[in-house]
Amino acid sequence: MNFIEFTKLYPDEASCIEHFKSIKEKRGIVCKKCGSTSHYWNIIHLAHDCKKCGYRTTLRSGTVMESSKLPFQYWLYTIYLMTMTKKGMSAAEVQRQLGHKRYEPIWAMMHKIRSIMGLRDDLYDLDGVVELDDSFLQDAS
Repeated sequence: MNFIEFTKLYPDEASCIEHFKSIKEKRGIVCKKCGSTSHYWNIIHLAHDCKKCGYRTTLRSGTVMESSKLPFQYWLYTIYLMTMTKKGMSAAEVQRQLGHKRYEPIWAMMHKIRSIMGLRDDLYDLDGVVELDDSFLQDAS
């Protein structure tokens, strides 16, 4: 997906929230308090409330975004930038692209995303024939 298609698919905060909500619902939501899998969407708090005991599970809960106050659109945009470019992006560049005033929250967000990406990489072992992009070889020398 190129950048134009991405911005058409996720043009605002509401579309990004809906995207993260659909991912969480596909995986299934289990109440941490009573174990129930029956929930309803609480649009005011951006959370799934348990129908049985009322325990609230926020959209950020249990994700890399937990305890972050940055908009969901920042997270989705940054994940897109970090995964769709061959070369890395600096936190200063992402900060500039997002138009955010402070560097530290953007750096912390990118650090969290990288750590999660690293955990996913650990799930896979390469075997057989492995091909590398030729630009990788040029950068290594």
